[in-house]
Amino acid sequence: MLLELEDIIKNFGGLHVLSEISFSVKEGEIVGLIGPNGAGKTTLFNVITGIYRPEEGSIRFHGKDLVGLKPHRICRRGIARTFQLVRIFPSMTVLENVMVGSIYGNRRSKKQGRKEALACLEILNLIDVKDAVTAHLTFSDRRLVEIARAIAAKPGLALLDEPMAGLNPTETRKIMTLIREIRKTHGISILWIEHKIDAVFDVCDRIVVLDYGRKLAEGDPDEISTNEKVVEAYLGVSPAESD
Repeated sequence: MLLELEDIIKNFGGLHVLSEISFSVKEGEIVGLIGPNGAGKTTLFNVITGIYRPEEGSIRFHGKDLVGLKPHRICRRGIARTFQLVRIFPSMTVLENVMVGSIYGNRRSKKQGRKEALACLEILNLIDVKDAVTAHLTFSDRRLVEIARAIAAKPGLALLDEPMAGLNPTETRKIMTLIREIRKTHGISILWIEHKIDAVFDVCDRIVVLDYGRKLAEGDPDEISTNEKVVEAYLGVSPAESD
């Protein structure tokens, strides 16, 4: 098993944000993480990546415990992420941004880091803007730069936090294709938070549903789409009924 979460509990004061969350991600798998706003999805990403420490529970990656490690050490263990609000270096070029992931995320030399960064930009069709300052890019391209930076770290697992937020349908389809390509080309497993349910059901192998900090359901897209608790709490209607 690649990533294993067991009975994760995270509180902020008297607020129980995550309550006994357990699930796993296998090698080569794309797992969707869905749930209403405030369900605890991004908090869970922050716990996995060491920004927050859980009160209880274990997090194992390749069988080794991650709890207590600093975020940069977790990245070097092989977990990279993007953020719900894009976090890039606006005064740096596209290439420089991606080289940060390649060099510091995986301890490469500058020469190696540049080579890997250029390869990632080719895959994401950003090579033509490699010398552009990221502050001048479109919103969708800034999201792509952040994804490229995560991939350039050569992770075993990428955590994508709403990469489609704010994108139009054409841009959304582009990200869907990209997520499939990341797994196919780089062999990277993906844990993916997303509110665009149709995309999640189309791309993911398995889906985990959170509601009020608890795991409501887990299964393949067909199982989740017909789960009465999920339909009631989140989907409203199943994808089949909404067509």
